[in-house]
Order: sequence, then C-alpha cells, then structure tokens
Amino acid sequence: MKIIRTVVPLAISGLLAGWMAVVLTGRVQYAGIVEDLSSWNFFFNVFGVVYAIVAGFLLLTVLNRYSALSRVIEDELNAVESIRDFLVYLRDDQHEASTRMKRALARYVRSLSENEWGQMSDPSAAMNSDTSEELYEVMRSGKAIQADGSADRIALTAIVENVSEVTKLRTRRIALSNERLPSRLKMLMVFMSVVLAVAFALLGVRGAPIHVFILVTLVVSIHLLYMIIEDLNHPFYGVWNVAKDPLERLLARFQAEIGTSEGSA
Repeated sequence: MKIIRTVVPLAISGLLAGWMAVVLTGRVQYAGIVEDLSSWNFFFNVFGVVYAIVAGFLLLTVLNRYSALSRVIEDELNAVESIRDFLVYLRDDQHEASTRMKRALARYVRSLSENEWGQMSDPSAAMNSDTSEELYEVMRSGKAIQADGSADRIALTAIVENVSEVTKLRTRRIALSNERLPSRLKMLMVFMSVVLAVAFALLGVRGAPIHVFILVTLVVSIHLLYMIIEDLNHPFYGVWNVAKDPLERLLARFQAEIGTSEGSA
C-alpha cells in the first residue's frame, strides 16, 4: 500500500508533464529563441542554485527532526526499562512496592501508546507537555519503596534518576512532535517548484522526445522531493514514520511480568 501511495501520484505527475511537453513542443517558438538560450541558461543556473539551497535546507531540517524524535522515543523506552530492571535490586519483602511500580510503568507506556501517540500525530493542535497523571503515578509509586538497606538505597537513587530522565525525554519528545515547517518556507518551496517546472515547459526544444524526457524527469523529481519532505514533516504517519512496534512490545512484556508476578504471589 505504501508503494502504491507513492507511485500513483508520481505517475500522474509524470503523465501530465509528458502531455504538457507534447502540447508545447513546436508551439513555443518565436524569433530569436535560439539566442535566448543563453538567458535561459543564466536563469537556470541562478534559480537552480537557490532552489537547491532551499530544498536541501528543508530536507535536512525534517530529516534531523525525524532522527532526533526516533532517538528520543528509544531513549525514553530504555529509561522506562531501566526503572523496571532496577527493581530487581530491592529486597523480597518489597514485592508489593515493586509490583505497584511496574503497574504504574505499564499504565504510562499504555498511555503513550493509546493517548499521547494520537495527540502527537494530530498536526492541527499542539500537545501539552505538562507532566501527565500516569507519570505522576510512577513518581508516587517510588515513594512506597523503603530504602532500608544499602542495596535498596542505591536502587531507589537509580530509579529516581531514571524517572527524572523519563520526564525530560517526554518533554523533549512532545516538543519535537509539535515542531512543524514554517508555512512560508513551504510556500516558497511550492512557488519555486512551479516556476522551475513552467520554465522548463516553456523552454524552446525542437525535438518532442527530448522535451518530454526533460520535463517528466524534472516534475517527477520535484514531486517526489516534496512528498519526502511532507512525509518526514509528519513523522507519526505516512510512508516514513516512527515505528510504534517497540512500544507495543514493551507494553506486552510489562503485562506478562505483572501477570506472572501476581500469579506467583
């Protein structure tokens, strides 16, 4: 399905560009058209460099944001797993406090998967980065841990540090998900793309096959570039998106551990 959603729009653009080239070839002729090729060459050199800078800047911006968001989500899940792992160091008589913490972590992961993921995916509204109730519950669960022995104190210190890390990573994740390309830059990209395509369409080329090849290649390339930028600008859905599978797997592990723990108790 992803391939179809990518290929079909590109095929339509290519067909329209080829039809336009066939219609215009031989009709865009006037006295001195050959002499004007030097002026067209100067225009394409200057305009093409500016277009390449703008397109490269937009592509680099969305690609860096996409990569940063993927890393932040991975680090957040690793911090949650670290909290769970440090519970192993607690004494056996703190089984109830350990189970409560695991339940709180499972609720936090479930909230991220079922609630926050949808809010981050909505491009029309910015998500609130204030601490969630599920994260507060994780903090309150830590208060039930009794740091009597040295191992308990070390484990509790590590748990608190990782909870703080989860809080910071969550804020960073939401901030990245709220970022969008400025509308003026997107308008500039569209305007320059249209101007470049129209300029090549009006270029005087005597051979129809050459004109069709040039225009179709240009239009398809511009369209694909714009699709990539627009897709990376919305990293939670589309062809290129941040994977949700690690989140679902972590939630499944939490549910399995809580069930096993309760069964053994």
